[in-house]
Amino acid sequence: MIKQEDQNSSFFLMLTGFIESARYSSSRDNIYCRYGFSYGLDWSIVHGIDSGISQVSKKQPGDPRQEIVWNFPVDVTYKSTNAFGWPRLVISVYRIDYFGRDVVLGYGSLLCPTSPGRHEQYLHTYAPTSNSPWERLLNWLSGSTPEFFDFKFVAQGEGREVTRVHCEGAVKITLNVTTKGMESFGYSLG
Repeated sequence: MIKQEDQNSSFFLMLTGFIESARYSSSRDNIYCRYGFSYGLDWSIVHGIDSGISQVSKKQPGDPRQEIVWNFPVDVTYKSTNAFGWPRLVISVYRIDYFGRDVVLGYGSLLCPTSPGRHEQYLHTYAPTSNSPWERLLNWLSGSTPEFFDFKFVAQGEGREVTRVHCEGAVKITLNVTTKGMESFGYSLG
């Protein structure tokens, strides 16, 4: 229940939808995703959960699309008085290797749509790469790959300019956006 004082002093953003599926190279299987939101200091959660981990999925044998399907729900409502720090959806995709270890496949960040309605988007993911051939050889031998300490790092601008990455796949996301009270703060939605 939203308090009357909040309704008059804030605007609201409701995001619902799904992290539907992913496409990675044909040899990849046992894949799951982790999501979270990165947002500014003026934003706070009114309802819902802003992070989660999906189930582990495999490709359907014989499927020509070669998709990993999650249909993982997203449902969160924010309030704010300022559009600065508009929420970003952050995705990290992992696979479980033959030894049961979690190996990162890619990271991605998507600015949540600012206009109300249904939005279907593809988020291309990327993974960090070792700087030298020697490090790449050691990573290959050990079965570990470079990864970011905090998966929300990809939603920030600081420190990314020196990070070496390679493109790895894409994640299909459908978000339904509903806003309330933005016009009273001077924001146009049209």
